[in-house]
Amino acid sequence: MQRKYLMASHGHLASGMQSSINILAGKGGELKVIDAYVTDEDYTPQITAFLEDLQDDEQGVIFTDFYGGSVNQKVAAEVVKSGKTNVFVLANANLPLVLGVMLSPEEVLTADNLASMTAEAAPQLVQLAPAKQETAEEELDDFF
Repeated sequence: MQRKYLMASHGHLASGMQSSINILAGKGGELKVIDAYVTDEDYTPQITAFLEDLQDDEQGVIFTDFYGGSVNQKVAAEVVKSGKTNVFVLANANLPLVLGVMLSPEEVLTADNLASMTAEAAPQLVQLAPAKQETAEEELDDFF
């Protein structure tokens, strides 16, 4: 099944995401973007155009920057208004999530497999302990 993707964010996060995806996977052109509030222009027509372009035999995935934010609310309202049932909205999107969805081998996306991808893409705390100065110096001495 064919998929179409849209990323909508406050500021230039969406276009930055597109750039990163292009660098990492060469698929940036497949991600339509809305950089909301960069200008005074209403971005609603871009959401509407994405939804109208989506055929019944396609799936649409719309990523937004954060749940409950104005962009997410606008996207959700437009999806509901469109009556389309072949659209998923994923809030709090990050690069691992967008890449994971776009590169997913799944023929058909479901709420279950998207929930799994969302869980896998959750931010991770990386706790680092500072190296002891003596140990670092000893390692350097051993190296040379």
